[in-house]
Amino acid sequence: MYNVLIVDDEDIMLKAMSKIVSTVEGYENIFLARNGKDAVNICKNQIIDIVFMDIIMPVKNGLQASEEILKFRPQTNIYFVSGYHSFELAQFAIKNKIRQYLIKPVSPDTIQSILITHKHMDSANLGNLSRRIYHVVEEKDFIGLYRLIPDIAKELTGNFKSKDFREELYKFATMLFVSMLPESDKSRQLIETEFPVKDNFMQDERLLATWIFKLTEHIFIERSINQYSILQEVFSYIETNIRKSISLNHIVKDCNISQGYLSRIFKKEFNLTIMNYIHIKKINLIKEYICLTNMSVSEISFNIGYNEFGYFCKVFKKYEDTTVTDFRNNNQKM
Repeated sequence: MYNVLIVDDEDIMLKAMSKIVSTVEGYENIFLARNGKDAVNICKNQIIDIVFMDIIMPVKNGLQASEEILKFRPQTNIYFVSGYHSFELAQFAIKNKIRQYLIKPVSPDTIQSILITHKHMDSANLGNLSRRIYHVVEEKDFIGLYRLIPDIAKELTGNFKSKDFREELYKFATMLFVSMLPESDKSRQLIETEFPVKDNFMQDERLLATWIFKLTEHIFIERSINQYSILQEVFSYIETNIRKSISLNHIVKDCNISQGYLSRIFKKEFNLTIMNYIHIKKINLIKEYICLTNMSVSEISFNIGYNEFGYFCKVFKKYEDTTVTDFRNNNQKM
């Protein structure tokens, strides 16, 4: 049984949210507060699992209340529910570990999805894996996350033996987006469209790892854009030209941004250089080609923008801790 706190100064919102929450099994314990001060007091006296909180309220607003609550209840999952779409508030949400920033009116499906996902994360192995990724993302350690992905893929395959692997993977993707993208409204349909699960994930664990990379890369990109909107254009340029030879000079010229500023903010958000990121992104794409085609590795690397095969082999070994040949021969059957 989970405890949910709904905080809003409008009675109609309290009633509506309570009704939605009560439709999900396991969420019968519902607490209500009409301002941030009462919300803080409730959280001091009760172990609250999830808080849905308005921002603009009398006595104490949602921003102040959330900061206080997370100081003594850091495991509480707080979701802002606001009638205002504000970039500054979204930034506050990210910096202060607010789970999601929802804009009123919020659909019942969105609330129910959050509650159901929380239950899965709390009880299933998928939740443990999601939390491991969450901690690395919070540290903004992109290379650390990249190193973690093979282990995540290996552990995920354990769920395939007795369950529907496609459903498990979509559930996993939903957990990641709900817990780490505050302003995201990723429906199951959108996830299936943008990050489709393929049957060959069952045959080759390496392909599953490339899929996980795309999910987690997307999370890093969205979170960094929420901090620095200028990065939207940078990531768009990289995605468009990833199969070409990309230099830092190309990026700053096309995106009209200073090299020093770009390097500084990218290092802050990814904890590595932008060229390191591009190499990793290219390698992930090359790994897909290796697994899915009979093209020679030299031909693949040339088509992905590496004009010198020897240089590509050194880059691959640096990030993969194995040679290209060994990777191609290591078809990890599940």
